[in-house]
Amino acid sequence: MKLAYSRILAAMILGSSMSFAAEATNLEEVFTQGEISNTLGWFGQHIDAKGNTANSGFSNGYLNVGFETAPLHGVSFGVSGWGSVKTSEKNDDDYKSAIADQSVLSQAYVKIEHEGMGKVILGRQAVDFNWLTDYIDGVTAEISAVENLVISMAWARKYSVIDIDEISEEFTKLNGSKGIYMLDAKYTPIEVLELNPYVYYGDNLLNAYGLKTTLTLKPSEEVKTTTIAHYVAINSDVADVKDGSFTQIEQGVELFGAKVALGYIKVDKDGMAGLGSFGDQLPFEEGNHAMDSDAKTPYVSAAYEIEGVKLETIYGQTKYYDGGLDKKLKEKEFNFSVGYEFIKNLETSLMYVNVDNDVKDESYNAIKAHVAYKF
Repeated sequence: MKLAYSRILAAMILGSSMSFAAEATNLEEVFTQGEISNTLGWFGQHIDAKGNTANSGFSNGYLNVGFETAPLHGVSFGVSGWGSVKTSEKNDDDYKSAIADQSVLSQAYVKIEHEGMGKVILGRQAVDFNWLTDYIDGVTAEISAVENLVISMAWARKYSVIDIDEISEEFTKLNGSKGIYMLDAKYTPIEVLELNPYVYYGDNLLNAYGLKTTLTLKPSEEVKTTTIAHYVAINSDVADVKDGSFTQIEQGVELFGAKVALGYIKVDKDGMAGLGSFGDQLPFEEGNHAMDSDAKTPYVSAAYEIEGVKLETIYGQTKYYDGGLDKKLKEKEFNFSVGYEFIKNLETSLMYVNVDNDVKDESYNAIKAHVAYKF
């Protein structure tokens, strides 16, 4: 499978380079017409723990600086880095446990792109797929030559979480040095329907085959409905790790700008067989046990924007199996957030999180605040 990926990526690279040979920008324009993306922000959280767990919290200022050159013969280069500095913490190591590395090179890549055909990105980069998110060190490719069809491929050698409230200590290897492969297609046979079949593969680790279907209907100007059905089966290649599966169904309605959705998530009684350890698209802020073995999570969410104020909320209840206690437990989670852009490019948000677990030490309330200026 590794050879097949290599051949496809090589074809994309050669095809893109040849297609861009007729185009030219001089070397000076490569840098002067490049794109700069910077974010200066502050994040803080306080966790009011229950049971015998101590309260915790920290705050940090951060700067995310990025630059991508203008393309030369279809080839461009990009780099970005995060820097974080502690502004407060309640207990020793509250900040360090979340922000393991205060400065990190989040992206460093070469991009080869052809309009109407697709692109290839080699190196450290941000990704956003069903089960591969955050940042990876590897190769991704996107082919969009066929109308209504986008095919994405990836080989992720290393993985890291880099965000306002969490920075991993380093990019860690995925599946030893073998990495994780992904093939993902998004096909829109008709305007209202998107079919998203995908495959994940890790040598001697797992095979996962999934399909996410999204149906969007707009019976009137004021009403829109969105139906999502998502299922993935995972076959484990690791001894003593059983096969697993994941199912999600969601029905959403948008009425006069207000969005409401009902959903249900179910994990196989034997778990996920390792899928989900390098990213997911769960709707909760915490979702501590939504991916556990035999977890069943019904949820309801709502969102509304009025006069520039963004209001979002979600409530879910997860019943899951705790192997250590050898019994079924329940955890309820409630999120409510308010966001507002005071001036152009200056955004603020405030979130309240309530987690109520049958195990009292795992219950807590959290307040999270964020201010970000993009320039």
